[in-house]
Amino acid sequence: MARGRREADPRPALLSVVSLMFLLLPMLLLTTSANKLVGLELGLLGDAGALPPPPPGPVESLEVEIRVDAIVVRAGLRRADLGAGLGDVTVQEETLPGMDLVGLQGKLRAIKALDPSRERVAIAPADGVDTQAVVRVMDAARGDAEGALFEQVVLSTLETP
Repeated sequence: MARGRREADPRPALLSVVSLMFLLLPMLLLTTSANKLVGLELGLLGDAGALPPPPPGPVESLEVEIRVDAIVVRAGLRRADLGAGLGDVTVQEETLPGMDLVGLQGKLRAIKALDPSRERVAIAPADGVDTQAVVRVMDAARGDAEGALFEQVVLSTLETP
């Protein structure tokens, strides 16, 4: 009488895979971190021995929006913490009521103190703002009684969503 062939039991193989997962999963959880990795730029001397250009200042963007009833100063400040990546900015916005040119110059002077190398400001007039108001804001952005502020004044358009 011939004996029937029995199939191999798959349970021992499955048990070894499950036990391997129970070993690897805690190891994976203990060795990984949820913190963001940070890359640092490395600038080397060029062929002529010149130093690399200095990094740009902390102010990424600066815009003055002129509305009919207010002036809005919007500054994009680069984040300085270790977890910040390239292009991570914090936008600070302040609204000045009416045509407060002295208040505007004070805000621009504070931004200039943060980034003395910044020379450019964008002026964005809204619809209905007369040319005289735009010229007064442009003159106020160039300088005040304490000295020069932003020499390069660029006219811009408001971005509509």
